[in-house]
Amino acid sequence: MIEKQLLKEELAQALTTHIRLLKDVEEFESEHTDALSFMMRSFGFMLDGAPGTLVSEDEEALHYMMFQYYSLLTELKYNLILNFPYSQLNGRKVIDVVDQFPITYEKEMKHWWEAMTGLDVEETKQTIAIKELEY
Repeated sequence: MIEKQLLKEELAQALTTHIRLLKDVEEFESEHTDALSFMMRSFGFMLDGAPGTLVSEDEEALHYMMFQYYSLLTELKYNLILNFPYSQLNGRKVIDVVDQFPITYEKEMKHWWEAMTGLDVEETKQTIAIKELEY
C-alpha cells in the first residue's frame, strides 16, 4: 500500500495547484461562466476536508479522502470534456487547467476502495458496477 506520507504530499500538491489556480485568475469571460462555476464548485467538493486530513494521523480517512479526490477529479474531467469542451480560463482550455492536478496514486486508491468495500469501480462510467444489478 502507498505510504501515508506520499499520499499527504499528493494531497498537499493538489491544494497548492488549486491555490495557484485561484491566484492566476485574471478575469472570467461571460461565455465561460457556467464551466468555471462548475469547475470551482467541483474543486470545493474534491478538496473539502483536505486540510484536516493533512494534519490527522487517521490513515483510513486519508485513503478515503484520496479515493474521493481522484474519483471526483476524473468525474470533473468527463463533465468538462462532454459539457464544456471549448470553455477557457486565461486563454487556456479549462480541461487543460484541470489536467495540472496530480493523479499519481489514482489506481491504487481505486484498488483500496474495491478491497475495502468489495465493490468494483467502473472506470469508464465513474459509477460502481454491481454484477447482480446488470441486465
